[in-house]
Amino acid sequence: MVDKIGFKDETVLSIGMMSLALGILVGRFTSFEYSGFSISAFTEGVLIGVSLVMNLFYLARKSRSK
Repeated sequence: MVDKIGFKDETVLSIGMMSLALGILVGRFTSFEYSGFSISAFTEGVLIGVSLVMNLFYLARKSRSK
């Protein structure tokens, strides 16, 4: 099923899973700071947040389509 912005369910799930994997890897193996601000922690948080949104969106669409 394709939604209004053109994403298929499998695309949403794959974006969610890839951002989860990248968020874990960034948080685990990098440490960038700029003027006391941890850029790697910010990037990890954004990627984990995108993962949560995409995965929950996928689950909601799958439960509604059945």
